[in-house]
Parts: sequence; structure tokens; C-alpha cells
Amino acid sequence: MVIWAIAKTTFGDALRKKILQIFLAVTIGLIILSLSFSQVLSFSSRAGVSSDLMLLKSFGLGLMALAGLLISVILSTGLIPQEIERRTIYTILAKPVKRYEFIIGKFLGAIGTLAVCIGLMGLVFVAVVFLKAHGATQAISDSTDATLGTATVGMSAFDPNTVYGVLMIFMQFMILTSVVLFFSTFLTQTVNFFMGCGVYIVGVMATVTETFGHSEAASPLLRLVYKVIYCVVPNFDKFNVTNSLLHPDPITNMGVYTLNCFFYAVIYSLIMMILAILCFDRKEV
Repeated sequence: MVIWAIAKTTFGDALRKKILQIFLAVTIGLIILSLSFSQVLSFSSRAGVSSDLMLLKSFGLGLMALAGLLISVILSTGLIPQEIERRTIYTILAKPVKRYEFIIGKFLGAIGTLAVCIGLMGLVFVAVVFLKAHGATQAISDSTDATLGTATVGMSAFDPNTVYGVLMIFMQFMILTSVVLFFSTFLTQTVNFFMGCGVYIVGVMATVTETFGHSEAASPLLRLVYKVIYCVVPNFDKFNVTNSLLHPDPITNMGVYTLNCFFYAVIYSLIMMILAILCFDRKEV
């Protein structure tokens, strides 16, 4: 199938990029290095264990989010412009390849690359958290203080919330990849890079724009502008659940919430793909 052939080629080309390999290696190395946090915080109490694990999870999720942002933006900005610069797009479209097949194939290849990168980082992150939690539990269980040993009964070394956190990171950057791919149909790589980062920053501040959109102190026109921004720009803030995963929060069922976010990500990505196909159909190449 043409779409899968393009996706496979895109996937292979992306994984061979040195900058992507560097981002992946550095992020995984820093996540592993975070095991040394136990040298800073004490395992002498349950509070020490909780603080240590909280710092580790927050650091790991934040690091993966930063790496995911750079990978998705840098990868997606060149998907179409590079093909045009190398003039390979003329060879591809000269074959019996429809333009929508080209766009969909590029998107699937980029998403596959993103899934592999975040998946590898996520596996290392979950493993590091598991090892740290297991080591902390063992350290307190071996303590001569019976009270501390009793206090940690029921602690689980595996925290399913870490998996939810990794999935949330992947879903938000799946959306960003679709947005940047849409921009790449009519913007240059440099402009697209800053546009993609700008969209992400505004999307992370969705709660702020929503608040301004209902502010009585603002003029009706300004409130309308903020409401439009809130409705049009993807709400990346809904995927930012780090605090919710680390502290008691109003999300009673994380699995259901993650599923809702998944549907949001898929629908928004589909809309961006439709727009990208429409723009690319009208583009002269």
C-alpha cells in the first residue's frame, strides 16, 4: 500500500537523523541519572520516600515533555519542505501517488517515530521509578524502626500513573505533529519551527486564555479574541497532568480521563490532516 510505503520511508529517515538520536540518548541518560536523587533525599521516613519519588516522577515527566516537544517540532517541520528542496517530491508525485496518500503517509511515519522515541523514554522512566520505589520500600522494611516498617505496608513499587503520564505526553505531541505538518504545507522550516513552538506555548496556557475570555474587565472584542484562541488552539493543558499524578486531585478515574484525552487527540489530529490535505492539493509543486 502506498501510504504504508511512504510512512515506512519517513520512519526510517527520521530514525537516522543524528539530532533525534542525540535528544533520545541525552534524555534517557538523564532519566537514568535521576536514580542518584536518593543521595539527596533521605529514605529514613515515609515523607522522605514520597518526596524522593515525587521529585523523580516530576523530573522524568518534565524531561520527556521537553524532549517530545523538540523531537516533534524538529521532525515535523521538514517533512514536506525537505522533500521539495531535494526535489524528491516531484518523483514521488509523478508516480501513481495521490497527494492525500503522501500527507497521510508522512504523518503516520512521524507518529511512528514519535511513538518509538517516547516509548523508549517511557520504558526507561517507568523502570527507574519502579527501581527507586522498590529500593525505598526495601530500605525502610529493613529498618530497625518497626513503626516506619508498618507505615510503608501496602506501598506498591509499580505506579500505573507513570504509564498514564507517558501516554499523555505522546498524545499531546501527536496533536502538535499534526499541527506542524499542516503548517509545513505553506510555511518554511524556520517559520514553522517558531509557529509550532508558539502554538504549544499558547496551548499550554489554555486555562489562562479561558479565564481572560470570561473576564469582565476586558472589552467584548478582547474577550472574543481570547475565546477564539481557546477554541482553535489545541488545549495542551488538559494533557499536563503531572501535578494530578503526584498529588490528590479531582480526577477520580485516570483511565477514563486518559481515554477522553485520546479521543480529543485523534479528532483534533484528523481535523489538522484534512486541512493539510486541502492545502497541499492547492499547492504548486
